Amino acid sequence: MKYIFSILIALSACKIPISKTADAAEAPHKKLQAASVEVLLNGRLVGSGCVASPSGQVLTANHVAVNDKDKLEILSLTLGRHPVTVLARDRGHDLLLLALPKRDAPYPHLTVAAAAPRVGEQVWLYGAPVFRHRVTLPGTIARAGTTFEFYDGAFREIQHIAALAPMGTSGGPWVNAHGELIGVQSAAMSINNNQQGIAFVAPWTAIRALLKNPRTIESATMNAAVEEIWGQSPETIGKLPKNARGLVARHVRAKGAAALAGLREWDLITAIDTKPVERTDDLMRRIRAKQPGQSIELKVTDRIGKNPRTLKVKLVPIK
Repeated sequence: MKYIFSILIALSACKIPISKTADAAEAPHKKLQAASVEVLLNGRLVGSGCVASPSGQVLTANHVAVNDKDKLEILSLTLGRHPVTVLARDRGHDLLLLALPKRDAPYPHLTVAAAAPRVGEQVWLYGAPVFRHRVTLPGTIARAGTTFEFYDGAFREIQHIAALAPMGTSGGPWVNAHGELIGVQSAAMSINNNQQGIAFVAPWTAIRALLKNPRTIESATMNAAVEEIWGQSPETIGKLPKNARGLVARHVRAKGAAALAGLREWDLITAIDTKPVERTDDLMRRIRAKQPGQSIELKVTDRIGKNPRTLKVKLVPIK
């Protein structure tokens, strides 16, 4: 009995703030329940979303419904089931903006946060993971600013959030402690289909821009991915010249913009528009500063640092 009593005293001294954590999640959860939706594609639940304006604009992930001709509906605890139409797409951030039917009364909706989230800030995702309804999942802002991740055949500009984001949460809203919208769920870091605890989230800046000016945004791509040298195998690095700098070309799409210009799988990109490059973000920010139809100049070598050449790549829109 003395031993049990000592354990109880020790546990009480820890003062684990479980109730505070629950209180922090409760406020955004109530707003999320009222404004969140599930997305149906030809009658099947394919993702999550939220109403983001009083007029009934709905945000979700572009990849959940890529064809304008499909039958799209939303399902909501508070609104019921309604057809929606496509207003705009932003494929470079994996965002899709839909429209609910017009009505006199304003729709319950989430407001966009006035400021970008900060590193270490606790946030919440609301969605329908694996066909389960109305689930709130926690996360933490994992890095300052945005970065680029390659998936579904193109680079997307995203925010990293430390969290698990199961299938079905795509398009779901990420909110802060005030229930304000700070991101839209897109994808997740995975190895052999196993999530690594990092969610890829369409960022606050892109959401604000799309809602402020609802129109389809075309982002430029060269139809190829790149990898940084220090992420390559020891064998690959060993074949490069000493102190080699650049980015390794990967997933070069056949007959895509880069391939047509002469870029090959495993080529080393050493410069873009005469600027040396060795980080993915540096290359992608220069590409995203261009419009589809404009060109970039790449200096490249083969995979062992030989056969230097200059390529002119005409950028195309992400599809």
